[in-house]
Formats: sequence, C-alpha cells, structure tokens
Amino acid sequence: MLKVFDPITQQLIQSLINLVNRSNGVTNHVRLPISSQFASSYVNASQANRRICHQALQPLHDRGLIECAWHLKVLEDFETLKHINIADGRAFLRYLGIAPQVEMVANASTTLDQLKCGIDWIDQKISQIGERWRLGARYLQLGPEHINDVVVAATLARHLATEPLSGRNIRALSLDWFGAANTIVEHQQIITLFCESQIHALAKDLDYSDQMASLGLSAGSALLHLRGPIEAICDDEKLINLNGWCGVALASEFIRGFERTAVPCYLLTIEDYTLYQRYIANVHDGGIVLFTGDFPSAQALGFYKKLLNLVPANTPLYHWGNIDLAGFKAILALQQAAMTRSVNPFQMGAEQILQASSGVPIELTKLRRLVFLCKNALRDTLIEIASLPAEQIKECSSEGMPVVAPPALDVASS
Repeated sequence: MLKVFDPITQQLIQSLINLVNRSNGVTNHVRLPISSQFASSYVNASQANRRICHQALQPLHDRGLIECAWHLKVLEDFETLKHINIADGRAFLRYLGIAPQVEMVANASTTLDQLKCGIDWIDQKISQIGERWRLGARYLQLGPEHINDVVVAATLARHLATEPLSGRNIRALSLDWFGAANTIVEHQQIITLFCESQIHALAKDLDYSDQMASLGLSAGSALLHLRGPIEAICDDEKLINLNGWCGVALASEFIRGFERTAVPCYLLTIEDYTLYQRYIANVHDGGIVLFTGDFPSAQALGFYKKLLNLVPANTPLYHWGNIDLAGFKAILALQQAAMTRSVNPFQMGAEQILQASSGVPIELTKLRRLVFLCKNALRDTLIEIASLPAEQIKECSSEGMPVVAPPALDVASS
C-alpha cells in the first residue's frame, strides 16, 4: 500500500505506522509532530512537493483515519503541516492493509519455537530474536515481518552444524534445501547475523562469499589446485605426481595426504586464480604453489597444514594476495595454521601500491587496527603501507601483476 504514495508521504505514513503498530498491541490517540526527527523529507521539501503530499493525505483525512493540524498562515507563508493525529490505530492499519504487529509477533513466536533444534548456539539466537520482538524492539534491523528470512537462516545454520559441508557448492546446496539456487545468497545478511559465532573470527568483516568460504562452502570449484615436488596419496593408495608444469586440480575428498619427492624451496599460496594460472605457467622451480581463493576455507587450511608438515622448518612461507583488508586477513588465517612459523606477504607492499593504477581507498582506521593483530613481516608491511600519504593507500588487485618468484631456500644446503 505504501508504494502508491510519493516518497514524502511514504515517510510520513511509515512514521505513523511505527507509532500505532506495536508489538504489545495497536495504539490509539497518537500524535506525530512534523519535525526533522520524524518527517525530514517533508520538512526539507519544496512547497510544490508538500502540496502533492497534502493531496495524498486528503483521502485518509476524509475517511476520518487521520486529523491534520496546520501552522498558521502568516504573510506569504504557505500551508504547512504541524502534526498528524490518529484516533483509531486499528482502522488506520486496516485501510493500509497492514497486519497488527502483535499478531505478527505471536505467529512468529510459534514459528521460532518450531525452529529450535537442540543445538545451543542456534537455540540461543532464536531465543534472542524472539525476546527482542516480544518487547517491541528489533534484532538489529530484523523484525517479525522477516520471519521467512529467519527460517532460511536457521535451516542453513542447522545444516552447517550437523552436516559435512566442506567444499560443497552454495548454489547446489541452495537448490537441495530450498528449491531455488539463489536463496542462500539472497538471505546473506540474516545468515551472517545468525552464523556469526561459527564464522572464522578473522572473517566477520569480510564479504559474504569469503565468510561462506571460511565455513567450507564455495561459490565455484571445490577442487584443490596446486603444484610442487610432492605426490598426493589417494584413498586407493595410488600416488599422483603434482610436479607437472601446469599443476593439478584434485577432488580433495579423495586425498588422504601428501608425500615429498624433493625438498621444496618455498611454499607459496596465491589468492587469485588467474594469477595462479599465470604463475605456474611462467615459473618452473622447486616451490610448492597452492591456490587458496579469496579467503582460505577450513578445507584449504587443513591441506595447508599437511603441506607444512612436508617442508623443513626453514622453508620460507609466502602468500600472494590482493592488497586489501581481506588479503591481509587471509595471511592471518594462514599464520594461525602455521603457528610459530612466519607467513610472509609477497608482492603486497607499499611498492606495489605505488606502481598500481588507482583502486578503492583502504579504510585507514581498519588498516591500523589490523596492525595490532599482526607480527613479523606482515606487521612491517602494514606499517609501511599505513605510512604512505592517505590519498595513495588504495586497494590493488594481484591479477595483472608481473609474475616473479619469491626468494627461495637454498635446497642444496638444507
């Protein structure tokens, strides 16, 4: 119903709806003062737009649903609303075709109770949402009219908690669970809110696709892409040589582990698939190269740990990612997997920012906050970037960078 009104009138009527439509009942005899707090669009509108608003309100006034009070006309002043009264809130809502929120909350509470599944973090989130709605408050920007969104989020959360989803495709799961390929993506905001306690601590500020990746879900291929002087051990005990110049893509669920065929001179993880393809085509040495995607999933981190067990303690570890907050947080996730060994950013410093074309500015406050979570080479790199003039601190994609190899371990002396 609101869509039939112009934007200024929509804001006024929505403010009236908020006054009368409460979680504990429908309120009568309310007054909306016309001020910048409640009706900023009207206050700042031109007189011509105000007249359009007055004409839109007239049918409601004629039906006795609202009562408009006006400022006095003084000299050349035009007619301007002072406040709007509503005597019968239920009649007002009925005319607009809006269900009383108290009924919506009651119906939503029944649905919420049915969503509880005996998993603590899910049931706790459901209880928090229900209690906020009962008190008339919203859970962040979530109200009882979003109950269908909560059903989707709780359903996905239950699957995340009870099924092995590592490497599964988001669109395929969305079709299996909800009958539509885009359902999970369309509900990403509430899913993020619902699953925040299960998302990797470093991934909460990342894009939705990276958050899903941290849970083991992917939007693209679930294959493991790598190359190096190693062999993959399959479930049937067969060995697959991974030292070919073009690398290998493996169905990771069939890989039990790896064996080393020679001492690798470094272990390099790469965020961008285009860069990974260019790198393995142009650099032929004894290093292990692993494609991780935008943010390393739980599955990728598991294989990363297995690779770490193959390489000597003095083998240098590098990550080549995009120069942005997500790229640096990916290094932190890899660093947690590497424990005491240092993961070094490669081609991700101030020098690359200065050479690259202009990108989106990196938020300096978040960059400085990230410095305190880092140590060793990553910390030094972030400090170097933060020391640049603010206007030069911009994101930089790794996709089109010149392909160079990182400093390698002298294998002969290892």
